[in-house]
Amino acid sequence: MITSYEGFTIDVVARWLRKSVLNPYLSVPFAAVLALMSARRNEAFGFSDLRLDTPQRVASLAALASLVISTTQHLNKWSANNWTTDDTWDFDREIIVVTGGSSGIGHSIIKHILARTPRATIVVVDLAPLSWELPKDSNIHYFKCDLTDTKALKTLCTLIRTQVGDPTVLVNNAGIARGYTIMEGSYADVELTIKTNLIAPFLLTKEFLPHMVRKNHGHIVNVGSMSSVVPPVRIADYSATKAGITAMHEALQLELKYIHKAPKVRQTLGIFGFIRTPLVTFDPGQPHFIMPLLHVDSVGEAIVDSLYSGFGRTIYLPGIMSSVVALRACPEWFWRLARETTVKVKDITFTPRQKINDSTGGLEAIESVKTEVNGY
Repeated sequence: MITSYEGFTIDVVARWLRKSVLNPYLSVPFAAVLALMSARRNEAFGFSDLRLDTPQRVASLAALASLVISTTQHLNKWSANNWTTDDTWDFDREIIVVTGGSSGIGHSIIKHILARTPRATIVVVDLAPLSWELPKDSNIHYFKCDLTDTKALKTLCTLIRTQVGDPTVLVNNAGIARGYTIMEGSYADVELTIKTNLIAPFLLTKEFLPHMVRKNHGHIVNVGSMSSVVPPVRIADYSATKAGITAMHEALQLELKYIHKAPKVRQTLGIFGFIRTPLVTFDPGQPHFIMPLLHVDSVGEAIVDSLYSGFGRTIYLPGIMSSVVALRACPEWFWRLARETTVKVKDITFTPRQKINDSTGGLEAIESVKTEVNGY
């Protein structure tokens, strides 16, 4: 999609450039024609005789840049998927598990899947009740589960396998953030954040991966965060879990190929900036053009696009996040300056959908208002 849910941003400009000036199928022939015209005009017999004017030089640079970008994207795509294709994907038959699907990103993912495959088999796992009405004649199964409870999680996986079937798609989306500094947060805040955001995805992957490996077919999506790259203040525990998710994603890529011999099991990792969800209702105060507050459907649509492509990938939203990741290779003093820009972000005040039960130390869902599945 060339347009954007966020309006006019640098990502929109980048998409237009990739479709036009930086499209090698356009820029390379155009630069070649200009060079040929210059050669004929100047009666040049070789490259050393060419005399390019400014427009021709710009066209040549654009052609070179488009080739570099396209080659990089090609190598990224195929290396991430072990240079294999899988033509067996059929979303009328796949079983898709989405954690944290009662609202926010999870709801958006489900909405976009149903728009393409109305009868898709989807398992929604959440502690909170659904905030949207089930579409008529849909094949959606809702399981309430506290993912911080490992016994409940294991029971959940057994129920899914016996009542629905073996999942072929797992979307590890559920996550919480308490919004406290390291010193201010309670033991329960830290423990529940790590259990929900990191341990649960590990265990769910562990439960459902064997079937995918046996079939050499499946897709695991991990919803990461820019905080794994640039940890802001007040959410150190959340940032640590997202860094752990990235480590799990990268290690599993190699395990699937070299140990489990299942190169067609796909993985997608999302590195996302702030997203307007029920958890994040504030404006972080970042420059909208460069780092917009993401619309939840930008994220949901990108994830579903990856699923339906049959290929895994790393999704960077906003797109500038791919450049921010590269900054980690800079000298430490420069990286420190880059990280300190996060301190200027407005106070982070999360609106959690769960509360901590003081007597049990566990999570309890906060009731939410229901909406239609195709609403926002």
